[in-house]
Amino acid sequence: MKEIIKNEKGAIILMLVAMIVVLVSVISAFSLINLVQNDHLQTQYQNDKIQEELLLRSEAVRTQLSLENDKNKPLPEREVEILANDRITTYTIENKKEYTMISNFMGYATAEAVAIRSLASARRSRIFIKTNYSPIKRYSERLLRNESLAQYQYFSDEEASENAEGTDDPVKFWGPDVLNGPVHSNSDIWIQQAGGGNNMGWPTFHAMVSTAGIFRKFPEGTHLPDTEAPMDQIFQGGWQEEVASIIFEPTANDIKQNGIRPFDSTKEIVYVKLDGNTYSSMYGDIEFVGIDTFGVYSWYPHTPAWANAVTNAGFNWFEDTDHLWTNYIPMYDTLWTSGPSGTISNQCVWMESELWIEGVVAGKQTWGSADTVFVVGDIWYDGTPIGTSPDDEDNPNRDDYFGLVSEQKILIRYKHKDPFDDMVVRTDNCNDIYLYGAYAAIADGNESLFGIESCHYDGIFTFQYHHMHGSTPDFRAMSPYTGDDTLFSFIDFHKFIYPPNTFVPPNIEDFNLHGAAPVAPYNMCGFPYEDNGYLNSFPNNGPTYAIPYGTDWPYYNPIWPESAANITTERGAIHIFGAIAQRRRGFVHRSGSDPFNHPQGLSSPSPWDIEDYHYSGNHPSCGYDKDYYYDNRFLFVQPPCYPQIYRGFGDTVLSDFKAENWMLKIPPK
Repeated sequence: MKEIIKNEKGAIILMLVAMIVVLVSVISAFSLINLVQNDHLQTQYQNDKIQEELLLRSEAVRTQLSLENDKNKPLPEREVEILANDRITTYTIENKKEYTMISNFMGYATAEAVAIRSLASARRSRIFIKTNYSPIKRYSERLLRNESLAQYQYFSDEEASENAEGTDDPVKFWGPDVLNGPVHSNSDIWIQQAGGGNNMGWPTFHAMVSTAGIFRKFPEGTHLPDTEAPMDQIFQGGWQEEVASIIFEPTANDIKQNGIRPFDSTKEIVYVKLDGNTYSSMYGDIEFVGIDTFGVYSWYPHTPAWANAVTNAGFNWFEDTDHLWTNYIPMYDTLWTSGPSGTISNQCVWMESELWIEGVVAGKQTWGSADTVFVVGDIWYDGTPIGTSPDDEDNPNRDDYFGLVSEQKILIRYKHKDPFDDMVVRTDNCNDIYLYGAYAAIADGNESLFGIESCHYDGIFTFQYHHMHGSTPDFRAMSPYTGDDTLFSFIDFHKFIYPPNTFVPPNIEDFNLHGAAPVAPYNMCGFPYEDNGYLNSFPNNGPTYAIPYGTDWPYYNPIWPESAANITTERGAIHIFGAIAQRRRGFVHRSGSDPFNHPQGLSSPSPWDIEDYHYSGNHPSCGYDKDYYYDNRFLFVQPPCYPQIYRGFGDTVLSDFKAENWMLKIPPK
């Protein structure tokens, strides 16, 4: 070693060796530092991977709550800071949503869902050191399906009728009722063994039936499962009691916020005819024409034969009878004008006006009104032969979905004059009606405003003109003055005091407009029947008088006046392929002798008190048979903007979304 040191060349070699040792040491140190740093980074990246996945999983819950709170708002982003001794790690989660289709119904991509896509990334910062971004990013997708009232074939908030203030009798399901879709009510459900059917008098439910109350046996009110009722035979799809109530919102917020508004909001009526994915319309405005006067006489003819007989005998009923009273009646007429036409493609439509609607539907569309909705004819799908189910496994309709929503009531119109066809009287709805789609009547009667009569202002699905009586049509006969052929109109305004007046003299108070007990052959009062004592009393001079038998309330029949011979009582069946939601149960068939609506139904005269829902004398049964089928496609796809299912309590009220799946995916570039 000494020799090497003494040798100049040896010193150089030694220095080189030393330098190599130092270099190796430095390289080793850097390598070790790099290994430690890489190991540290790998640990950080592994932590990032775990932390980002945990955040994405928690974000799945947070974004669902955000979506349920308001599905129209953008999803919020989120930042989470984690502090260590020497650094801050900030995790950022970006959320986006879009509507997509998933395949889980009959093998077709028909289930509509909201895809929530979340991207998590990380960045770190230290004092005096530039912020750096982690290369680790995690990406997730969660599919959520909005649940709506269309997922129930039948839904009610209150299982009671619109006559609830006048009777303790609840509505019930009984033998003829057969439902093959889910059923729910927020109140007790009553079951009766009666009425026939194919289940020993019991109703038949093929899918789950749930109630926020309990099941009761009609009419006793006892707890149905505690009786001998065959529960498995009645509820073949299962039953549940005392489940959470579903909040039934009284406003159609989704349609109002997202719907197109092609119609003039100042118009009183919008009549829409659907033709696939297009529509045409007419506006109706009810205009005041003036006040007309009608003399009320102690005798007035009701047919051409009686008018001509009096004239041919040389008499004049205007001159020879007693003039008892003068009616001053405001007269109105509906002025129809052309409305807009257009195209509907996966949209909802909102209007403030009363809506009349009928026709064929193509694609997805929902129509909504702040007022009453009248169904004036069949509503069916372009892709489904009328009378067949749109969810038929052999021929499913993949495209057409319809919703109809009223913030008041939905009524199947009786007869009407069609402004599209020279005001021809249409009678389509008097011999069956076909309704495809989901129908919701959501009004909530204001109890503070209407008191115990608020039940009459709740949303119901029902039919028009429940309480029928004949009224006297116009006729042509000889004029008692000139002998010329003359039109005589508004006959009942000449026979009765209208509106009824409590201050008329006692000897003519029975001329106040009234009904009477039913008479053959039509088993209702009114034209063509008239009391023989009145007919043969001409000129029926006072001070005591024979009185006319009874008649219908003016304009209660939408095509008043109409002879009892032409009135349609039994109107066939309602063939529904879809769903019904209503605040309380609307009548689809009436007995004609309900003691609340006809408290003096067998009396003659029988008074009218239409403001208190008393409709004079009894009449034949009327309305529709039920022929209801559920459209199982509504379990997966709802019409656009159709009312959602809301759950919660107090200030916490959320729309309901069902999670289909959650998955991690490769982040987008």
